Amino acid sequence: MQYFYKIFLRIISILFCCTIFFLCFTNQALAQNEFKEIRFQAEEGEKQGRYFLTGTIKEKETGTPLSGVSVHIDGFFTGVNSDISGQYVVPLDSGRHRIVFRKFAKTADYYIIEMYGNGVINVELNDLNFQLDVFTVMAEERDRNVRSAITGLTRMSIEEIKLVPAMMGEPDVFNVLQAMPGVNSVGEGSPGLNIRGGQADQNLIMMNEAIVLSNNHALGFLSAFNGDVLQNFSLYKGAVPSYFGGRSAAALNIEMRKGDFEEWNYGLSFGTATSKIMVEGPLNPDKTSMIAGIRRSNANWMLNTVDQYDVRNSNIRFHDIYLGLSHKFSEKNTLDLNVLNTGDFFQFSNQFGFEWNNFVTSLTSKNLITDNFSLVGLLAYGSFNNGFFEPSQEDAFQVDNGLYYLQGKISGLWTKDNFELTFGGEGIQYQMRPETLSPLSGGSGIIPEQVSKQRGMELAPFVSGEWNPHENFALTAGLRYSTYMQLGPDTVFTYEQGLPISGLTRTGEEIFGSGEILRYGGFEPRVSFRWSIDEANSIKGGYSKMYQYLQTVSNATGPTPIDLWQLSTNYILPQRSHNFSLGFFRNFDEDEWSTSIEGFYRMTDNQLEYRDFADLFLNRGLETELIQGEGKAFGGELMIQRNRGALTGWLAYTYSRSLIRTVSEFQEIQVNRGNWFPTNFDRPHIVSLVANLHLGKSRFLNMHANYSTGRPVTAPSANYVVGGIFIPDFGDRNQFRIPNYFRIDLSYLTNGIVRTWDDKFNFSIYNLLGRRNAYSVFYQREGMSRRLRPYQISILGAVFPSITYSVNFSK
Repeated sequence: MQYFYKIFLRIISILFCCTIFFLCFTNQALAQNEFKEIRFQAEEGEKQGRYFLTGTIKEKETGTPLSGVSVHIDGFFTGVNSDISGQYVVPLDSGRHRIVFRKFAKTADYYIIEMYGNGVINVELNDLNFQLDVFTVMAEERDRNVRSAITGLTRMSIEEIKLVPAMMGEPDVFNVLQAMPGVNSVGEGSPGLNIRGGQADQNLIMMNEAIVLSNNHALGFLSAFNGDVLQNFSLYKGAVPSYFGGRSAAALNIEMRKGDFEEWNYGLSFGTATSKIMVEGPLNPDKTSMIAGIRRSNANWMLNTVDQYDVRNSNIRFHDIYLGLSHKFSEKNTLDLNVLNTGDFFQFSNQFGFEWNNFVTSLTSKNLITDNFSLVGLLAYGSFNNGFFEPSQEDAFQVDNGLYYLQGKISGLWTKDNFELTFGGEGIQYQMRPETLSPLSGGSGIIPEQVSKQRGMELAPFVSGEWNPHENFALTAGLRYSTYMQLGPDTVFTYEQGLPISGLTRTGEEIFGSGEILRYGGFEPRVSFRWSIDEANSIKGGYSKMYQYLQTVSNATGPTPIDLWQLSTNYILPQRSHNFSLGFFRNFDEDEWSTSIEGFYRMTDNQLEYRDFADLFLNRGLETELIQGEGKAFGGELMIQRNRGALTGWLAYTYSRSLIRTVSEFQEIQVNRGNWFPTNFDRPHIVSLVANLHLGKSRFLNMHANYSTGRPVTAPSANYVVGGIFIPDFGDRNQFRIPNYFRIDLSYLTNGIVRTWDDKFNFSIYNLLGRRNAYSVFYQREGMSRRLRPYQISILGAVFPSITYSVNFSK
């Protein structure tokens, strides 16, 4: 069976490449979009910070009003659609904006407006000629890299995300991010993102600004965010604004889209790896809308085709469910409810397994109080549970842990001419769930055990201002003051002074009741600037100081679903980081080409590292297994991107180092004798190439090639024989590296089989070359040999083809 399966994969790959070769040479480059420029100017004395753009949208040939035309502002969908009369109303801050009107099967209309007064734009849209389809990457803001005031900011819409080949043929946020400069992961099958040399838990991941702790499926191959209900994302990897905090490296906010207020739309997707359903529409036309998306995996059949017994008898499954409700009390007051539920299960044969689930819900109120002042309130609840089990042993067991949290945030935005002021406050209360050990069966000899965990609260007022005194200069500056309190009840161990903290030096314990046990805090200044040399060249720089009070604890090679979340305590101090960045940005040929080169440097205090032979699970004195130290990350990023034409895409190169050294007065607990050493995710050279070839008639050929340096590992450097027993002597931690990583993915997107439907096929091949990229290396002795031989572990060492058919229709 395995032999025929391999032949099938090779035939599919050859046919795929031949088809693509034919298509590439039978299609021509297409036209480019043109912008119309308009200026609206208020009378003297009537100037304000916000104005209204209104108008009517009609079909050009018949003059019939068009409903459901989406209005995109500066590259992103605003949630505003034209009503049944073709009318729309959009509030806009004063200044320069790019406006695009879009509707399926109609040609888009593009405008650049200077908004210094209320304005009216009446739009007429033509039917789309599918023979002369046009493709432009983010045409509405092709100069965003030059004009944006914040350094290290990456934004992308779902339309762009869909053009990067992904595992299982799914458009995926995290897959696209790893193709951008400065972003990578530990390796295949490892959840989390490492951004500019940061650890995965140093990134703040949000859905509509609500914190999401678990955000991966299938051991990291997919994110937990369904592309059918996703609108766009914003990644802050340089200067993080003061209204985001709680992590020490970066912030990623994923915006989910609102349901259609005018008509019902449905989407179905069936594939070899996943299946999805999407429903959106008005519960009350022009007032209340909903959107729901469900996705589940169906990839176990692929495991069953593998000849290896353990793999064939493994099980992997996941799902995610999203629900969004939006209500307009008026044009100035809205209320949004968002709910996300995800779940994963993985079992490797009858040896071990993981399971984890995540639940996040948020309620957001947006209110335009006056023409230049708005207020946004957020309430959110999150819950994360994970478990690890071993079912095959006589003492079969399961270990569970997790946490839940409450989040509240209020922010105000005041605008006036060339100045914006954002201010507010945020509070988060964490409750760690007890860590429990339980038997998996009645015959197991495991005795149930439970270890209590901590409670904590984080509070932070913030203020941020953006000042544009001149079109060539912009300054963003902010300040955040974060306070963390560990809350009781809790039991805190005490240790003998002048000796390392360990189980042997424990002297007693101190019991605290409800209330505050300890407090940490500090100011977090943030600043970013942009100086435009001319319309095509700019220089940006930024600085951020950030505190982190919630961290993960692990002694694995990379992030896992069962990593322990740990709050700051007497013995585990909060992280504190200083982040610097500076870059030069240049566009060519009227923004057809965008280029950038950026450098970054981060210093981190109190970064966690595990001691040698650490025992982390079900440990009431976890501080005895940990040691904190100093971290530093530095490097440079190069980005070359083509924004329009038949062939678009980008080339990204990153040089990044991530180092750590432990700091302790006791030499016996130091790691590598207190010297600097690479972190588990230190990968100095990373190259990504993304190419999108538009073949006409809504057909795209997409390619993604990725190369990176192998990550560090710890390996034995010698062997000793003691009493006839061979004992390996491991060298310094992370002083060796696994082989370098290289992978090529391809996908082909095309129209479906029914002309009157909006249906599409996605043919994709993950790991086209079938390369067995190493995830890790282990060492094993053969027979009576004294030497340990290295063996490579590959998570996915084969070609992974997938086919997905999707259809969308309206009622």
